Amino acid sequence: MIAHFALITATVFIAAFIQGTTGMGFALIVVPILALIQADMIPGALLYLMLPLNAYVALREYKAIDIRGAGWITVGRLAGTFAGLWVLVLLSSYWLNMVVGISTILAVIVSLTVPAFTPGKKAFTLTGLVTGITETATGIGGLH
Repeated sequence: MIAHFALITATVFIAAFIQGTTGMGFALIVVPILALIQADMIPGALLYLMLPLNAYVALREYKAIDIRGAGWITVGRLAGTFAGLWVLVLLSSYWLNMVVGISTILAVIVSLTVPAFTPGKKAFTLTGLVTGITETATGIGGLH
């Protein structure tokens, strides 16, 4: 029990450092450890553990927050949440795991190969849509 707590604590600190410096990675690092130790802790524990980091980053970067862009991302996320629920109904746990694995690999490839650009409302909305789908589908887990 203490070893599990220590492992989760270390993982959260490492994931927070990576997320804080790169802007991504917290869930990708924490979820596999939580899933191995106690899968029923997902998504609740993950969401709870992300709150202090997100609050800290928002306070640290408050002058750089793009309110308009965040609004468009939120619109996309709302639509994506319903699409993510549809994915949960459609896919079995096996196929959901396959889609998550393939999507993770594709996300890494795209993030390494996409050229720099200035996003507009279409890019913000699409980003929100994709994250809404993926985080809803992966955060809740398969229904079958």
